[in-house]
Amino acid sequence: MEPFTTSILDGIDSRETIRNWHENRIYVRSFQKISGEVGSVIVIFDEDPDDRYNYCTTWLGEHQNESDMAFYSTLPFDNIVGPGIGRGEYGGFLMSLPARRMFDVWRDTDYDMAESKPERLLLAGLDYSVQKFVVYVAAKPPRSIFRNIATRFGRTIVYIPIGHLSPVTLKKVRVVHVLDGYDKRAIAKEYIW
Repeated sequence: MEPFTTSILDGIDSRETIRNWHENRIYVRSFQKISGEVGSVIVIFDEDPDDRYNYCTTWLGEHQNESDMAFYSTLPFDNIVGPGIGRGEYGGFLMSLPARRMFDVWRDTDYDMAESKPERLLLAGLDYSVQKFVVYVAAKPPRSIFRNIATRFGRTIVYIPIGHLSPVTLKKVRVVHVLDGYDKRAIAKEYIW
């Protein structure tokens, strides 16, 4: 968002205009246009300063159409929703293509410089991306040092404020279901929403 000067760019931002009504200015949206593909996506719902999300794991995609994923969430099996099916809430996650390459992000010493779980996911996203762009969705942008790290990797961080996304969709995406075995897949559709 930026104040209107000479162009309405990508449209009027009603929310920001109302929020700053006292300034007597109109705010417009300016979406960053990129040319290229995204290699990793990191979504941070909660930075977890109080260590509420203590289930940290890395999953490998099973085939070429699935991404590798690392995430932190509440303990899924504290909320059993079906036989061998637990439901948790993501604090944040990383998805990266192609599949079957990601080492355990939470034990990888290459990311020990991270000061938080979101920073660890961002470092891994930059590291595992085979494309130039890495999307980072969160309430606030990453520290400026990550722009330098991204440049060293030959990557560009595309920051999207989480408030720009639909709250209804985010609520659905934030839910994680964990099955305690492959045999639960046959009944999972009855318990997963």
